[in-house]
Amino acid sequence: MGLDAGNGATDASDSNFFGDSAGYAATNASRSNFFGVSAGQDAAEASYSNFLGGSAGINATNAYHSNFLGNSAGRDATDAYYSNFLGYSAGRDATNASYSNFFGESAGRGATDAYYSNFLGYSAGRDATSASNSNFLGNGAGYGATSAAYSNFLGTMQD
Repeated sequence: MGLDAGNGATDASDSNFFGDSAGYAATNASRSNFFGVSAGQDAAEASYSNFLGGSAGINATNAYHSNFLGNSAGRDATDAYYSNFLGYSAGRDATNASYSNFFGESAGRGATDAYYSNFLGYSAGRDATSASNSNFLGNGAGYGATSAAYSNFLGTMQD
């Protein structure tokens, strides 16, 4: 429902596309829900997923069984299957972030190798690298952390 919603989508049986360009040209997106302008547009391998919010999950790849909720949540994310990204730009541009939970505005944005991780709070884990199996709790916790695998950061970032 919406201009070009679901247009060009392939293997998208039992799916719902609501909003202009929602699910446009999505591939392997069966049993999914894409709600919002451009939600799930050009997403690949997004079956059993829910992308809710403008540009949520746009260009996401290997994001099956995932939930991206919030404007630009999961946008351009790769290898983010079985993940939950909640908040504006949560998980945006994240790579290798499967089995992860990023909750809060920009939580996990730009994070790399952050699989099996939990980032909770505004910008928690943003731009973190090699942050697999980690927990960053608090506003800005783990922001820009490098080589942070198997880490626990608690608290807020100082300006």
